[in-house]
Amino acid sequence: MAVDGGGAWLAMAGAAILCAGAGLRFEPWSREYAARLRAGAPATAGTLWRAAGQTYRRPVRWRRDGWGALATGGLAAGLLALQGWAGLALLPLGLGLAALAWLDGRSGLLPDALTLPLMAAGWWLGPQGLPDAPCASIAVWGGLAAAAGLYRRVRGRDGFGGGDVKCLAMLAGWLGGSAALAILWGASILGLLAWVCRPGYRLRAHPFGPYLALAACPWILWPEAAGAWLTRLG
Repeated sequence: MAVDGGGAWLAMAGAAILCAGAGLRFEPWSREYAARLRAGAPATAGTLWRAAGQTYRRPVRWRRDGWGALATGGLAAGLLALQGWAGLALLPLGLGLAALAWLDGRSGLLPDALTLPLMAAGWWLGPQGLPDAPCASIAVWGGLAAAAGLYRRVRGRDGFGGGDVKCLAMLAGWLGGSAALAILWGASILGLLAWVCRPGYRLRAHPFGPYLALAACPWILWPEAAGAWLTRLG
């Protein structure tokens, strides 16, 4: 949707700045959450949001925490510049994915307390609408959970975490089932590249959430181009 007038651009710049301010807290939030889990706190909604509350009472350390502000502010600014007012509806998805990437990177978990509300928000705010969005989430969730269960049965170990399945179901609710599967493919390629390029990475399990967030960016910023590419690929 086109944006007209200096006031509109000013409002969108303000939204991007607010997103950057929220992103400034994602890195310390992830550190606090991971520290609480290591100390024996349960991986519940209470632990997640208490960690957030503790983080927001602390002073900002720009040199260490500024990457979150740059990432979320840049994503928000790009989204609003490319999609205008229509991009406002996707801001919760961009912010939520950024938070999930930081949390998973530090703790190895994609918390249900954030993923599931984002999924429900996508059913109402995403471009698909009802009933297509919930159906896409259910289809992706069920299919990937079945595939993960089969892998576990055959190999005797987990190959795909339950949090990753729910995150992809959340993305399906926002962007569609085909987009979610394309994001899974892209994230797998990014994870494979990290595994190849960083030998030390091969010796330990690594979180998949950051790769999902990176692979989702084209579908958030350029959904038409990403969809056209997927159609040509098929």
